[in-house]
Amino acid sequence: MKVDRHEQDDARRERIARAAFELFARSGLEGTSAADIARAAFVSRTNLYRYYPSKVHMLLAHFERTVRDTHDEAVRRLHAGVSPQVVWGLVTARMADLGVRYRHLVGAVGSAVLGARHGGSGSEKEDEDSGLPTAAALVTLVEPVIVAMRDRGALRDGVNTHLLSALLVDACLLALLHGGHRDQREVLRDWQDRFSLLLHGALAPGVSAASAEGARPSGLEER
Repeated sequence: MKVDRHEQDDARRERIARAAFELFARSGLEGTSAADIARAAFVSRTNLYRYYPSKVHMLLAHFERTVRDTHDEAVRRLHAGVSPQVVWGLVTARMADLGVRYRHLVGAVGSAVLGARHGGSGSEKEDEDSGLPTAAALVTLVEPVIVAMRDRGALRDGVNTHLLSALLVDACLLALLHGGHRDQREVLRDWQDRFSLLLHGALAPGVSAASAEGARPSGLEER
């Protein structure tokens, strides 16, 4: 049976990203060489750079999959009627867990994502051209929750949900980069404070930040 070339390329790309991330998780970005990754992924160095132009791209490719999976689950829960506040807790808890478990990689991820978005006008097109899709994907992860809050009347008319989502993503990344958090709970507390501050000007009249935030992440274990 003939093997589809695109499927073969996708499998090789995923294998490289997975092998690279496992090495990064053990030795860090700087402590891992291209030769190490090529050897672990069973490809030549030439093929390695054919699929990814740099180690940062390999690192972000792994996070991209996690972000995409979290986005799909968030959208599924929103469509099932779960409140946007609970879904927001799910999203932040998962991202905070990644940030704490791989804290030695946060600097590389955060700097790359922020740099991709703010290197020019900050458009999604620029994110795609930069080859660092996580910048746009993180906003795509957050925006369905913000839109659901708007649709339920928690946000004032005319709020730009995409811009608000991008601000929330940037605030969360900056918190990880500079917060010095010891555990997931500290990350979530910091993010909740930033969320309240940014959300304040977007709330509909009569809606408080406390009522808009709703359930705290500790109640997220329900399925």
